[in-house]
Amino acid sequence: MRSITVIVLALALSACSVLDGLQFNAAPRLDPNKVYLNRADLVHVGPRETHRFACVNPPLLCEQHGVGFECRCP
Repeated sequence: MRSITVIVLALALSACSVLDGLQFNAAPRLDPNKVYLNRADLVHVGPRETHRFACVNPPLLCEQHGVGFECRCP
């Protein structure tokens, strides 16, 4: 019974240190393999190239026009 209490107590205390280490208002980590667009940018890409583009905060919006896509940040 004591060992279970010690294990539960150790897990509870370690969870506090993990929660203390989280940064809720930190700047987002940007993927170095993506091209980040501004609000004024408009890109025409193929269907297999949409994963290479992103926006910093809002999601990337892509509309299909024929065979390709027109992507922009809202």
